Amino acid sequence: MNEFYDINKLKIGQHVGVELDPYVLNYPASQHKSAWVADHGGRSFVVRFYEPGRGKVEDFLQNSRKYAGIKHQAITPNYPPFYSKLWVFSCSAVCGGENLYSFLGKYPDGAPLNVVVSLFDNIAKALDQIHQKGLFHGHLDLSAIHVVNGLGIMTGLGAHHWMDRITDKELDPRLFPPEYQRKAQKRTPASDRFNFMRILMAALLGESILDKDLPGALPSTHPYLSDATWKKLQKWSRKHDRYRPKSLQEVMRTLRANLYKPEQPKAKASPKRLSSHPRRTLYIALGLVVAGSAIAAVSLWPEDAPKPAVALAVKKTPKQIEKEHFEALPQVLEEPLASGGKAPKVEKIAPAKFQMGDLHNLGDDNEKPVHEVDIPHGFYISKYEVTFDQYDRFAKATGRKLPADNGWGRQKRPVINVSWYDAKAYTAWLSEQTNQEYRLPTEVEWEYSARGNGNSAFWYGNSVKPGYSVCDSCGSQWDGVSSAPVGSQASNPLGLYDMHGNVAEWVEDCYHDSYKGAPSKNQIWLSDQCSSRVIRGGSWFDIPRVGRSSTRYRAEPNLKASNWGFRVVRIIQPAAKSPQ
Repeated sequence: MNEFYDINKLKIGQHVGVELDPYVLNYPASQHKSAWVADHGGRSFVVRFYEPGRGKVEDFLQNSRKYAGIKHQAITPNYPPFYSKLWVFSCSAVCGGENLYSFLGKYPDGAPLNVVVSLFDNIAKALDQIHQKGLFHGHLDLSAIHVVNGLGIMTGLGAHHWMDRITDKELDPRLFPPEYQRKAQKRTPASDRFNFMRILMAALLGESILDKDLPGALPSTHPYLSDATWKKLQKWSRKHDRYRPKSLQEVMRTLRANLYKPEQPKAKASPKRLSSHPRRTLYIALGLVVAGSAIAAVSLWPEDAPKPAVALAVKKTPKQIEKEHFEALPQVLEEPLASGGKAPKVEKIAPAKFQMGDLHNLGDDNEKPVHEVDIPHGFYISKYEVTFDQYDRFAKATGRKLPADNGWGRQKRPVINVSWYDAKAYTAWLSEQTNQEYRLPTEVEWEYSARGNGNSAFWYGNSVKPGYSVCDSCGSQWDGVSSAPVGSQASNPLGLYDMHGNVAEWVEDCYHDSYKGAPSKNQIWLSDQCSSRVIRGGSWFDIPRVGRSSTRYRAEPNLKASNWGFRVVRIIQPAAKSPQ
């Protein structure tokens, strides 16, 4: 009998599989650590480990092979499983972007119809196709869908079918189909259709609708949809199998029709229609009460007495709520780590719009075309580049090899000789230690932060000056020699140090040869073939031109260098979900 490795003992940096060509665990991809992001042969994968006691290993292997090789743009690819006396795991491609749970946090009252259609159109097509082959996802929820460039992509297709029972570790219990709550779970394509409709409703009405009993809790109308469409969606959302849609593409066709030719509203609203939407009824009733009170006050109050002010109840918009939440947050954070010490100090950056790219024709083609980018939500970014002190604490805690310092010293010097995968593993560890979400900056976040809310080549002007940057011929004692301790030069107007020079910095995005097709809003820019990541900011080794705000160049994510480091971003959660 095989004695497989205890997944509870897995740790960051561990080698799994064949020792001569191992997968290197970078960071856990699930809370209970059965799934990890791992590096193998210069590429990253999600590896999902067999869990003894949850089902038969033969079923795990057969199921993994069954779902390997499925190709669709809305499905992350799965690969054949790995099997040995010690290790059993399946592999799939890594999907970037953000999960749907996080994405819908931006729309607490429901996303616009065009956003919903864009998210779910390809998912509906993919599910219909695999359902025809007798295959299905099986644990479709807000975490199993990622949003990449506005499109929904499913992860972990069929990954848990080998289990005797799918539990709340694998699927959000709010999305359990009735057949999953029986003693013997019955799993079919109909389960996907049930979950699809619930997730669709969460996108149309806000994620909190999942806390209620559908369809009884659904409003009678929807502001973006015709009455006929809304009645169909209500029917398709019912629990019994006979009501679930037979084709998810038909659901999307019905929704899409409302984008172009919505049903015309009736000239007169019947009393039933007037009171059918709870939120609308509340506002109308409140308005009548306030109006009546105002009339009574004018008629009955003595002329020589001061008239009372009428206070109107005004509902705050989601933007107002988010703005107030953002403004209430501290300007600088330095969060404690569960194991002791503190996370990197981060500075709050407000929402903004700016021109991204080579504004002065000083750069290369990959900095063009110049384009406006919207950063609709604020974020925190580290004031300094991550130091050896900070990274060494992580490396020792996780059993990783300490990176070389080239004899220059450690402590407050920026960590060097770390790959993109190392940087990602560090951010995952920070997230685990703080119970907050840390990651690398997007290119958008990095460039805006580097510019310091200005438009010059460097935040302080169009040419380098002593006291502001560390590069080859920037005028510092470290130029062309070594890195400098972080914060040795002046900070920019946003309170950030070393955005130009010292060490170049890894960011989240895949490398693209130009900005053609670049996102117009702040998000991670990925691609199907992500063989290179982006490095920003120039270094102690580079000429000044390389340290401009808009300079960007490619690097393979497994490479390391003595002039490469990184800084981190700490995500600000939406007001409704923020623990602060």
